[in-house]
Amino acid sequence: MDALYIEKVSEELNQLFKKKKITGYAKENNSFSVETGNEQITFVLKNPNGIILKKEKIQDKTYLKKFRNLFIKSVSTLNKDRVIIFNLIKISVSGKTEEFNLIIELTGKHSNVIITDSSKKILYTFKEVESTVRNIKIGEEYILPPNEKKEFKEIKFGEVTPQGIEKKLYRFIKGLSPLNCKEIAFYVKNGLSLEEAYQKFITNHKNSNIAFLYFENKKPKFLTTFKYESLKDFKYIEFKDSPSFISAWQYFTEQFHIEMQIDTLKSKLVKLIERKLKTIDEKLSKMENPDNLLQKAKILKKAGELLKYNLHKIKPGVNKLTLTDYETEDDLTITVNPAKTPQQNLNDIFKKAKKLENKAVFEKTEREKLLSQRKFLEALKEKVFSLNSIQELQEIEKLLTTQREKSKEKEKNFPYKITLPSGKQLLIGRNRVENEIISLKLSNPWDIWFHAKETPGSHVLLKLDKGESPSEADIKFAASAAAFFSKGKNSGKIKIDYTPAKYLKKPPGTPSGYVIYKNEKTVVIDSSEFEKFLKNNNLLRK
Repeated sequence: MDALYIEKVSEELNQLFKKKKITGYAKENNSFSVETGNEQITFVLKNPNGIILKKEKIQDKTYLKKFRNLFIKSVSTLNKDRVIIFNLIKISVSGKTEEFNLIIELTGKHSNVIITDSSKKILYTFKEVESTVRNIKIGEEYILPPNEKKEFKEIKFGEVTPQGIEKKLYRFIKGLSPLNCKEIAFYVKNGLSLEEAYQKFITNHKNSNIAFLYFENKKPKFLTTFKYESLKDFKYIEFKDSPSFISAWQYFTEQFHIEMQIDTLKSKLVKLIERKLKTIDEKLSKMENPDNLLQKAKILKKAGELLKYNLHKIKPGVNKLTLTDYETEDDLTITVNPAKTPQQNLNDIFKKAKKLENKAVFEKTEREKLLSQRKFLEALKEKVFSLNSIQELQEIEKLLTTQREKSKEKEKNFPYKITLPSGKQLLIGRNRVENEIISLKLSNPWDIWFHAKETPGSHVLLKLDKGESPSEADIKFAASAAAFFSKGKNSGKIKIDYTPAKYLKKPPGTPSGYVIYKNEKTVVIDSSEFEKFLKNNNLLRK
């Protein structure tokens, strides 16, 4: 925040709090609050600085108790810098007065709060500072932050250019920031001299009673004390109601805090998703190819068939037997266990072949499941990057959180999947983000999408093979599932729309999970069939 903006804020603070009594203070990690009756001013002491006004009392009145019941004589800034000074006065019962200064240094990451007496002796500091520039310690004299800049009229300029003004002027002139200089440079580009541009800028600043908040990529970016011509390409909000400058800064502070929460939560979710993706990839890398397993099983079965007709050739002590495959005329060497009978060796070979076939089926099913989860997580990761809603991000966080059951940690399946009696798969959304991913990312054009008509509920997707038509039983079952996972679950029969997924569309700018569709058919059904299925298969969640 630049010094000129803070100057406007201090003027509003003076209007709001002059002659009011301080009734309490509070300190947190990066903020300092002052209470005056039912109002509380909070200064955010980190980069970026912030200010928040709220109708709220401080509960614990023990902090800085000896500096309570001081009256605010005035609020101002000093040295054209980012420093707000509350001039305080203490009036004793006898009428004797004593003055103090509450100094709020809003200088980015070096922000601080100091209380001094009338002789500038430091009585309190939010954080002690010891440096070659100045010391901020209790008992020492308070010195303002160093400011070697000068007043505009004190400096003689040679030849100037708009580029030089924008990049260097703020280094020499008190109160100016790079953004201020960008505006002055804009005036110079449009024909004014540097002196004329500076005076125009200062006049605009002094005469304005409205703060402007500019946005970049939909995020709050700049706060100005008047409408900047150099920012004409940025979207902005005017704060016309008093206190304009405090309100705009508070809005900026709250929005920035939200953006920080969003960025932090996004980073956390991306890490969670990437960790799950890594686990899936590790599992996939350790799995055997089902086709290779089936090929091994085929070779073993061939060996077993050959051995079945040549058991008499297994002699005591023999561990290998070479036989000719009469179909291919190739020789096949079969390993046998000399400690077992020929029949036991034959049984072992067929058991191994069967085991490999079963493993191939399992590996194929597990691979498909993992690949499905991987596809879902990749889509979820993409969705996380696009979201700017804390609520939706928190829904994803809940979705990703592991749950404990009987002291064993189990991962939730992604997405929620049900196998129908016919063997077909249903994908069911558990929140609006999952609904969208199921409908738009995991669907094939020929899959059938179900949703309760005009009633909030889960998106349900019936997975089909390409060119396959769903049976009437599967349609009714999926529709019953859509009824079960809707707000109309307990309303008896309700209308369920269904349509091929290729007819789904998400309008730009709509919330997560919102889709429109066409060419739908409607079935009237209740949730009883699906609920019965869940009970029979011990899938009903309590």
